Amino acid sequence: MLVILWIVGALVAIVVLAMLLVPMFIDEQALLEIAQEQVQTQTGGELVVEGGTELSFFPRFGLRLEGTSLSLPAQTEYDPDIEASITELDVGLSLLPLLSGNVDVGAIVIAGVTADITEPQALPPAPEPRPIMSDREWEKRGENIRLTKEQERQRQLNEGGGISGIAILAEAIQIEDITVIQRTRDGELSNEIRIAALTLTDVNTRNEPMQLEGALTVLGDGSTAPLDIALDGAIRIASDFSKIEIQDLQTEVIGALTKPVESALNGTFVMTPAKADFTLSASLPGGDVTGQLVWSALESPEVKLDISTARLDVDQIQPAPQPVSTATASAPNSEAPPSPAPEGTESGSGAPVPLPVGPLQDLDLEMRVAAEELIAAGQSITDAQVYMRVRDGVADVEYVRGVLHQGQLDTRVTLNARRPVVEAEVEGGLKGVNMDLLLASMGNTDAASGRIEMGWDLETEGVSADDLMAALDGDLSASGQDLVLQKVSVQGLICSAVALVNKIPPIAGLPTNTPITDLSLAVDFDDGMGDIEKLRFSTPGVELKGSGDIDLGSMDFGFRMEGQVNNDIMEVSPLCVIDQRYAGVDWPVDCAGNLASESGAACEVDVASIAEQILKNEAQQQMQDAIEEKAGSFIKKLFGD
Repeated sequence: MLVILWIVGALVAIVVLAMLLVPMFIDEQALLEIAQEQVQTQTGGELVVEGGTELSFFPRFGLRLEGTSLSLPAQTEYDPDIEASITELDVGLSLLPLLSGNVDVGAIVIAGVTADITEPQALPPAPEPRPIMSDREWEKRGENIRLTKEQERQRQLNEGGGISGIAILAEAIQIEDITVIQRTRDGELSNEIRIAALTLTDVNTRNEPMQLEGALTVLGDGSTAPLDIALDGAIRIASDFSKIEIQDLQTEVIGALTKPVESALNGTFVMTPAKADFTLSASLPGGDVTGQLVWSALESPEVKLDISTARLDVDQIQPAPQPVSTATASAPNSEAPPSPAPEGTESGSGAPVPLPVGPLQDLDLEMRVAAEELIAAGQSITDAQVYMRVRDGVADVEYVRGVLHQGQLDTRVTLNARRPVVEAEVEGGLKGVNMDLLLASMGNTDAASGRIEMGWDLETEGVSADDLMAALDGDLSASGQDLVLQKVSVQGLICSAVALVNKIPPIAGLPTNTPITDLSLAVDFDDGMGDIEKLRFSTPGVELKGSGDIDLGSMDFGFRMEGQVNNDIMEVSPLCVIDQRYAGVDWPVDCAGNLASESGAACEVDVASIAEQILKNEAQQQMQDAIEEKAGSFIKKLFGD
């Protein structure tokens, strides 16, 4: 027994001694030259190691590179140019696990990497755009994908699973100080990503949890706010790399939106060639969402997103403002007071706040949203259904449907961001909307009640939200029945005017509201100014029609109505008597106000105009009476009594 132990100990000692002595006889420079030759032969690139190399065989087979750079010029016009450098690469490999078919690499450290990537000079011809699939086609496609994945999974299980049955293990992968720069084919900066730190521990292909923690910054091309992203959670990777499962991945994104985005992601990436399916659950500032995310191609992604939510407040996830360039920043210690910001500009910026349409340029998206409540621009839409298609810089919201202020909303929006000046079109309608709720959402409380119907067909263009309002063109119509205009009584105003004309004391007990039996109007917008046409207004005893205008910049409006008054107005007060003197008299009513004001509209009757018409009518009647009297006298004289 002692002999056997001595023999084993001697063998172990020989192995250890060999692992210590072998590196002394290996020419590291020769190995480096072989690697450089292979890089040159296989890729046409150049590998340079300025900091030297280091090999170790005990306790692990290890490789350490310092001060390494790699240049990979494009082989064809369809390939990118790549320039990369690395400060440190440290990899260790345990030898004994190899005997059992496992790869244990210990810790992998990658630090100080800079990669500069220039787009290819030409792109392969784009395939024909795929038609938008119907719901049934989409469901069938999903079924086929799931069936294919299940068949592949079963085949791998039958063959032993994994990559040739090899399990890959690592204590950790540590990535520090990584910069990836992307440039256009003209050399202009298109995107920059910096990874401060990214650590993946307990790395394995056994489908066991791995902890992921890191922080990175997406700088973009400088035209948008940088994104600071923090990650902390767990992932699982299938042994065949066909699936990545995310488990409670806590994320915080600062800079993309006006408010930080904290989310928890749970889901699965199921990988097929150049494709991925992801089931997600995220907590956003505006609400929680769940859904399905599908990439059709990882490099130039065509994305399909189908999400549902109980409540989503879009107003809470607005894009962050674009950074202010140093050229437009105000000079320090300036003694001159700041000039007021021009219209259509952010206060103090001196320039319009551009629309956040940059992402539309590179997006190929098909999205469906189902929300029990969707809040946008301060408006709450219940039972909301949204379908949107984004391609080649054009966002086509084919429909937004739901219940808005108890009315049925159905509208379509098209946003064309192919040019610097964004073009927008919107058409649709709203049936049975509650006026109380609609005006209250605009800051105008207790101005009117009842239900109306609205329709619109509008278009505009500009580089900012203010520009879009200032350039609005198109038509808007509205109609309603059984409405009540609060805080103003057209009937009361007319009865007060009757009292003045009739020279009687003011009539007491007049109403303060106006019941509207019928209302219709049409507005023709031209460069943000609305021409109110075909305004018709009916209330008991009064039939009016008129016109006016509305300024979308200030939300001020004004209109003048004229019409006939009949004795039905006596229902308001028995003293409000319309006699023969008022026959054919137009009753002018002038109204003005602001849609965003709580005071509503202020109306008044043009009493002077009414009195002038009455006096003119009386003068004409007196003249007619005199003519008739003289005519009668002449006839009597001519023919006798």
